[in-house]
Amino acid sequence: MRWLAALAALGLVAACDGSNVEVNGVEVGEPGGYTVEIRASDIEQTYLILTPDGRTVGARSAEGASALMDSTRAQALAAEAPPRNEETAPEVFSMRVPGFEMSVAGNEDDANGDNGQVRMNIGGGRQNITVHADEGGPGEADDRAYVRITGMDENAVREFIAEADELSPAVQAQMLTELGFE
Repeated sequence: MRWLAALAALGLVAACDGSNVEVNGVEVGEPGGYTVEIRASDIEQTYLILTPDGRTVGARSAEGASALMDSTRAQALAAEAPPRNEETAPEVFSMRVPGFEMSVAGNEDDANGDNGQVRMNIGGGRQNITVHADEGGPGEADDRAYVRITGMDENAVREFIAEADELSPAVQAQMLTELGFE
């Protein structure tokens, strides 16, 4: 269940940047309209950012090199289904306090919790995180992960790009330019 703990931490961090939450019945902040997808394996990482106006900006990293994706390829990849199906998973953890709500649901494919699905709903549905983890067979060569975060605002997307260590600073700058942030 180590992936479940890591994703719970990710959810708490994500809750602090871009979610529109309600405090004492009053909405605070603007809901974001960006979606970020990360598709990763042991040898390659793909980062896709879907904008509120329907554009998709993508970058790929493999073997220490990274590059901005052609917009047609990024759109096609964003249209592909995630590596696992989207069935409703049973809730395994939830926390609800005034102004904040988080729930985690998951299915485990094995007794170790190395494969499965986690969904988080933060800020009453304003930000959602879906993660599919698949540790494949023995070793790490066939491990895969899919992460989708919706409801991000521009500042959260900027921070996400800046913290994408697998992308070179030049590719990070190109992504910001393509998104119209620079």
